[in-house]
Amino acid sequence: MILMKQSLDKKWFIAQIKPNSYKSAIQNLERQGFETFLPEMEITKRQKNKFIYKNVYVFPGYMFVYFDPHIISWTKINSTYGVSKILAFNKKPTEISSDLIQELKTRYEFKINLMQKDKLQKGDSIKFYSGPFADVIAKVESVDENNRIWVLLEAMGGYKRLKLQNAKQNKYNKC
Repeated sequence: MILMKQSLDKKWFIAQIKPNSYKSAIQNLERQGFETFLPEMEITKRQKNKFIYKNVYVFPGYMFVYFDPHIISWTKINSTYGVSKILAFNKKPTEISSDLIQELKTRYEFKINLMQKDKLQKGDSIKFYSGPFADVIAKVESVDENNRIWVLLEAMGGYKRLKLQNAKQNKYNKC
């Protein structure tokens, strides 16, 4: 019963990270018993005639730190190598809702199962989660003998037919 109460007392806080010190801050915080969460997302940039995929931090310069303030003192965070400071108001660190952290983890952790192209059928809906069509929902129009997928995208009041060939560049989930 005491262990359960202790785990419920743990709180999420925000730490400001020194420039280019994410890895060392994570390593040093975790070594001291803090749990860290640094959400990343994949963005797509067009460079010349190619799309380039890159992981960037959702909140540049900041990370979330999880600990039980009754067991570990938060002042240790301010003197951790790689960390600038913990965000605080009135000399107390500000707690972040566990629900918000859970939503961020759900959205930004890369544990998404890709649908195999050969499992899709005419009429299925798919949602792209990266690439130039991120967060767009499309309807499968057909799958040809070479497993190329033709989809219909709805955009600006009309439909556009699109052929998907490269699963790495067109990451999607079946809706």
